Amino acid sequence: MAKRLRKVAEYTPGTVVMATVVCDDCGARFAIGHRSASQDANLASRQAVWLADKFVWDHIQETEHRNSIALPASSEMK
Repeated sequence: MAKRLRKVAEYTPGTVVMATVVCDDCGARFAIGHRSASQDANLASRQAVWLADKFVWDHIQETEHRNSIALPASSEMK
């Protein structure tokens, strides 16, 4: 799950922020969080690339970024 960052990330206990992604167009910042029991730095970096692409599509379609975005699991990524 990626959540929009305001002042502080609002993740539930047991979740670790693995990466932060910034939209190049509007500057919105999102944190990618994984459960502490299943942290995967490689997956987080692939999810960051996926999220950056999603930001581009949001702007092309002229839609706002949602406050939280479900990220693809490892099995769903190429």
